[in-house]
Amino acid sequence: MPGEFAASVLGTRFAFFPRTMTDTQLHAVSPTTRVKSRLLHGHHALQELSTRLNCALECDDSADIRDVWTQFERIVRDQIDTEERFIFPLVSSAHRSEVEELRLQHEHILCALGELGTLADLHALRKASVDELIQYLLEHSSREELYEWLGDHALIRGGSMAMFARRAKQSVSVTTDV
Repeated sequence: MPGEFAASVLGTRFAFFPRTMTDTQLHAVSPTTRVKSRLLHGHHALQELSTRLNCALECDDSADIRDVWTQFERIVRDQIDTEERFIFPLVSSAHRSEVEELRLQHEHILCALGELGTLADLHALRKASVDELIQYLLEHSSREELYEWLGDHALIRGGSMAMFARRAKQSVSVTTDV
């Protein structure tokens, strides 16, 4: 079955994403640690959507491709926006060159998202292109030390909470639209 292959390959490729904490563990730690864990959860959501997207592409299910692509793109854009608006300003003075490199990578990712989104709209999105983006995201994530650079910053909690609220609202919207 095509989806099983994609899931097994992607499961292996995503194995190095850090694991998030359980709800019980989150209540026992600082608010900033909870925020970091929730931000890392965005990476796991992408892992799941990547698997679904590859399955939809292999089955040539254009409606599912568009739906999953929209969710995938929204999470990637939201993660980048949150990092650039709320995390970069907190860590850039101590990690200027690394943050600039991450900004360049974000530009590359956003450009790729735009191009692939257009292809999804035209029902011309191909698995090889998605795989290339996923591989780039994996490499980007493996070099991204933002969450380790964060101290106990109250500002990150405010910005992140706004992102989490947007995601929850969008999730409810997607569920009720189906």
